[in-house]
Amino acid sequence: MSVETVSKPFRFRDLPGEVTYADTALGFQIRNRIYRVLLCDLKPPQENVTYGDMLRLPRIKHETELSILQTSKEIYREAYGVMIKTNRFVKVTSADCIPIRGTMLGQRTPIVTEIQSRVNQFKGYVLSVRLGLKDPIDMEAVQAESRCPELIEPITVMILHRDLGKVCQGINDLDAHMPGFSESLKISIRMAPVLDSIRDNSISPSFEGFFSQNTQETLLAPLRANLNGYKGVVVKGHVDKSVATAFREDLKKDRYSDPEAVLAQFTAAKQEGSRLFQGRQTTPAWMKWQDAAVEIDSMVKSASWSNLVRRGKQDFVPQLANIYFLMRLNTIQVQLSQWQDDPFMASTLAEDSINYAYKSLKKDYWMKGFKHTASDQHLAKLYFRHATFLRLEGNPRGRQNAMILIDRALAKQPEDPALLREKERIMQWIR
Repeated sequence: MSVETVSKPFRFRDLPGEVTYADTALGFQIRNRIYRVLLCDLKPPQENVTYGDMLRLPRIKHETELSILQTSKEIYREAYGVMIKTNRFVKVTSADCIPIRGTMLGQRTPIVTEIQSRVNQFKGYVLSVRLGLKDPIDMEAVQAESRCPELIEPITVMILHRDLGKVCQGINDLDAHMPGFSESLKISIRMAPVLDSIRDNSISPSFEGFFSQNTQETLLAPLRANLNGYKGVVVKGHVDKSVATAFREDLKKDRYSDPEAVLAQFTAAKQEGSRLFQGRQTTPAWMKWQDAAVEIDSMVKSASWSNLVRRGKQDFVPQLANIYFLMRLNTIQVQLSQWQDDPFMASTLAEDSINYAYKSLKKDYWMKGFKHTASDQHLAKLYFRHATFLRLEGNPRGRQNAMILIDRALAKQPEDPALLREKERIMQWIR
């Protein structure tokens, strides 16, 4: 006698499901794991990028199945809550004339979307960050002076909390290009805006216990770790008063206060770049030197610089200036070596470092009355690499200057074979 197997319909809601957020021991229930697979598989952008990619904010890859949110009211409640708690979406906006887009491009900050209507329509943010200015400025004048007006237009983007640190690092770089920027910036933060859209009924997702004091600290951590010397900070929303107060006080503190620690930090960065370069990790080495040099530029323009110089006395500035100059020389060398791979990018980055290297040799750049004097060997390298840059660039108007530069280099290092070979190449170019 045969036994027939009776098929019963499978009901998704019969799987063990939601527990209180604090109950971490049961945090991997089956339904919640399925929600994470369907809604939280957000992958970083590709690592290999072209020059064209550098002009666009990288998009996070996702194959989310949002249709599950439309299955039923009960599943929507559970799944939406898991999606928000796991992905931790952050809204970032800026006012006119704050080049946050440029800094995000420089940091390769991944975004979920920058379509303004979608960013504003979505209500599931755990944090929102608004960048503005304390006082009105002449926007037309700023836009007229900007070489890339599109980089200073207002921005409205959705990012993941895991990438908020990159946004903050980019903000720090702005003092290097806009002296006094940190003093004029107003940062408005709203904690847990998602709670403003939750209605008191059984259908709305539950975030009970999620936005605890510990979670609030975690959400603010990237800003606290990367932003210092910012006095125009406002924290609103569903935030504990003590958390908000401590956070604002931390952001007011000078980022740089100990001259010895500053020298140790940038000496280590220079050495790490050299280690990577010797290991044939050319791009990581360049990034290490470039990031450190830009940070020094920002530091020199920051409000904490004068106190740092005063505490460091006479030896601090010459030592830091020398470290900086050598890192700029190294970044020039790397870009010249990569010229064939991407001439436009190599030219742009090399020219930037050449200009900053010369600027660092000018009187009063580091402090009033001080002029950094590089050694003959290092000056010869700068002249040599600048001459090579002009030859590779190939602009006929640069021929005479290239010859002048290589002759200056040879005056410092008369018998250097590399300089002699470069002079021969320049002479052939002139012919």
